[in-house]
Amino acid sequence: MRLARTKKGKRRIMKKTILIMTLVLAMLCGVSAMETNTVKILTIGNSFADNALMLLGNITRSVPGCKIVVGKANIGGCYLEKHAKLIKDCEADPLLKPYYKKYTLKERLKKDKWDVVTIQQVSHKSFKSESYQPYADEIVECIKTNAPQAEIVIHQTWAYAPSCKRLPGFGITRDEMHSGLTKCYTDLSKHYDGMRIFPSGNALYKSYKQFPEINLWNSDGYHANQSGCYLAGCVWFGELFGVSPEKVTWSPKGMDLEVAKKLRKVAAEVLGQATAK
Repeated sequence: MRLARTKKGKRRIMKKTILIMTLVLAMLCGVSAMETNTVKILTIGNSFADNALMLLGNITRSVPGCKIVVGKANIGGCYLEKHAKLIKDCEADPLLKPYYKKYTLKERLKKDKWDVVTIQQVSHKSFKSESYQPYADEIVECIKTNAPQAEIVIHQTWAYAPSCKRLPGFGITRDEMHSGLTKCYTDLSKHYDGMRIFPSGNALYKSYKQFPEINLWNSDGYHANQSGCYLAGCVWFGELFGVSPEKVTWSPKGMDLEVAKKLRKVAAEVLGQATAK
């Protein structure tokens, strides 16, 4: 009798062991079968591109199956005309390495197989249509020559905070700055037959209209603070992966969870990826 119970006990243990091993194997197979969508992106810009990229890595890692590889060709305060001039200057002087004292733009473009390369205007010229060409064409030509596999995307920068001290010097309001830069970036997109735009500017504009209590700017009134960087990062994530920012589960330490939720919602609405409720 005791022997029979022992045999039955062993069989139960064996069945449980087999079941556990089967479940573990199924989980492992599921993990290995999950496709990871990796996007390699290079930005040609300035500190506003740095702002947009600041939290993008953490945002992306919070969504299963998404991975981002980031490269930069950013120079603080650099405008399209200067980037275009540096291309020529580097051709004339092989020792000139203006990007992080390591690279020419040509070398940065060739350093990896970029999926996406972004271009943008500096913020204080973003609403001035005459500041875009022929410089954008020269940069685009450099990208096409040295990274032909990459999609070129326009980064729409944002208008300043309403209280920014720069605005009176420009003789415009924040709304006028947003309207002007939106037209310039839209016209640039049309010039390239509908080139895709990362609408960071639209997101910051919409967020301030809906939630004016959420400050999006640093004390200088033009660079993005943590909330602004998070919002822009969510916009870039949604555009790059075609996944709603509402699926993002990470937010910066210290950020109120309700604020993070609102910012993700704004990003999703701007991209047309909002969840219907």
